[in-house]
Order: sequence, then C-alpha cells, then structure tokens
Amino acid sequence: MVPNPIGPECIRVTKVYDWVVLTNRDRNKVQIPEECFAAIEDARHDGNTITATCSEVVGTRSCDFIGAIPANIPSVPGAQIVSLAFHVHIRVQFFCNGEPLPGCNFVVPVSFMDEVILCFPEGTEINCNIFDVQCTVVLNQMLGDMVVLDVTMCKDVQVEAEVKLEVEAKFCGPRPVIPIEEDGFICPTPRFPQQCPTFFPTENCLCQGAADFSGEATITVTEGALGGTTTGQLDLTALVCDQCTLSGSRIQVTYIDTLGPTPIGTPDDDLDQSFTFTANDFDQPDCTGTTGLTATGTGVITPAGGAPENATFQLVLTDGDPGADIAMLTINGPTVDVIISLTSAINLGLVVEVGPCERFPV
Repeated sequence: MVPNPIGPECIRVTKVYDWVVLTNRDRNKVQIPEECFAAIEDARHDGNTITATCSEVVGTRSCDFIGAIPANIPSVPGAQIVSLAFHVHIRVQFFCNGEPLPGCNFVVPVSFMDEVILCFPEGTEINCNIFDVQCTVVLNQMLGDMVVLDVTMCKDVQVEAEVKLEVEAKFCGPRPVIPIEEDGFICPTPRFPQQCPTFFPTENCLCQGAADFSGEATITVTEGALGGTTTGQLDLTALVCDQCTLSGSRIQVTYIDTLGPTPIGTPDDDLDQSFTFTANDFDQPDCTGTTGLTATGTGVITPAGGAPENATFQLVLTDGDPGADIAMLTINGPTVDVIISLTSAINLGLVVEVGPCERFPV
C-alpha cells in the first residue's frame, strides 16, 4: 500500500476580502402596452374582475460594477465606496376573471443602483450576484396606463482575489527553485493584495442568545418629564449572535400602550406611550459564564405620533431555567427612554436561551 501521510499543503483558492448581502425594495411604475390597457378598460367597463401577477424572467439577472472612490472613514482604513447596478427582467400578466387577457403578457426591465462601503484593495475584484427576486403587482395604485410593481431584490457582493494559501489559512508562496549547474534567472515571489484586518472577516462570538415574549407587560417609558410606568401589549424578539455570527443579530420591539390611569392617579393618563424599536448595529456581546450575556449597540426608536430617532440599547439575558429566565432591555434616545424588565416568573411566556459558541482552537 502506498503511504499517504498528512502534511502541510499549499492550495490555490479564491480568497474573500469582504462580503455583504444587500436588500432593495422599491415600487416601480411601468407602462402598460396600449393594446393591453384597452383590453383592461373594456373588461372593467363590463364589470369583470381584473387581477395581475408578476414574476422574474429566468436568466435575466445581471450585476455591473460602476466604479469606486475612497470612503475617507478614519475607523475603516482602506475602505472604498463601491457603486453597483443590478438588473432583472420582470414578466407582468393581467387576467380577466382568472383567464389571461389578450396582449397582456409583457416583460419590463427593473434596475437598482447601490453604493456600499467595502474593503476593496488593489488587485481584488468585485463578484456580485442576485440570489432572490420577489414581485407583486399593486393593482390599487394603477395610474392611468401605468401599473406599480413592488419588487424586492436580494444581492450578494464579495470582494475576491485568487491567492495561494496554506491549509491553516495564511498566505503561502512558491517553493525555492532547486539550483542546477548553470546560473539562471530567479523569478521574484508574487505579492498578494494587503489583508483587511480591521473589519472583515468579523470575529466570531463567544456566546449566543435569544429572547421571545408576547403579552401584557408593565414597563417604563419616559418622554422628557412626562410618562413613567405603563401597562400594555409588548412584543419582543431578540437574537444575539445567531449561529455565533454577529451579523445574525436582531432586536425588534413593538409596544402598544393601554391608555388610561396606569398606574392610577398618574398625571399622564392620556399620554400614548406606544413605540417601536429596531436594533441595527451590535457590539460583540459580553458573556457571563454559560447562562448570561450582555449586548449593546444602536437602533431606531419611533414613539407614538413622533419621528424616528437614533437610540442606544443594552440587552441583558439570563437563561435561568427552569422558570427563572430574565430579559432586561434599556433604550435611550434623545427624547424617549425605555426600561423593559421581564422575568419568566411574572411574565408568563417569556423564553430566554443562552449558550456558548464553539471556536477554532488558538
């Protein structure tokens, strides 16, 4: 048997220097062909029901690199603002009482322009693609002979370069030339684009956690000198480092205030303390053993009747099973402050899960 010992290897691979996923959703007005519009008007005049569908034309997805300029962001050296154009063709079809209308099956182009900050060092190239397209016809917004399409496009953008790596994931070069009797020219060692250690790839999390609650809860919402303790319907969903990746984090809160004397005798009985909050940026969480974590970051809070405003948050999760789960969320905005303190003993239905993340050995 020929021996096959394990040893160090050098492989040629495509290295990912940066990677983002973008989502666009927009409503596009498109022209209805003259013959189709006439058929629609005749069918409506006769009292028929008009419906419509739209779908992606297979094989029409494309992405174009437009250009790049320096981002000039001190905290992200070497970053560039990259402009990209994404294109797809959408097929629109109208129906009368469920049957296709003659001349009402047509194709229209849909495009999105995106600017995204990327690590894009010299020697790398952009690899972008569209991996999902969803479309809906908004029939209640027909404007004369125009129809509105609600299109959602999901895109994957990577900065790549072909490099040679050791299996343990560091750059490698060619072996030294074995000398022969006569002198010869020695080729220089090839150089690869500089690494982007400041913001990609991101560091894996040490722990991950989740919290979910839907039901009546008493929380504290203050707006300047107004507000205070209030009771209403609270829906809270939190994911921190889902699959041990910081980008897999989200917090969504919706609170609907129950108006009235809550608590009895407060001067702000008629103040609507409802709000929504969405987290949009997370710091690496602090882990407390295997049962707790603290996450901080920023998001957007929108009070009832007010404008959205940037806010900071702190989320503390304790997995105290059985029956001792705790979730505490503090939100601080320019005009609104919120304190949510939930325990599974009082807030029935609260579920908190916290666990460690496995990491590669150092």
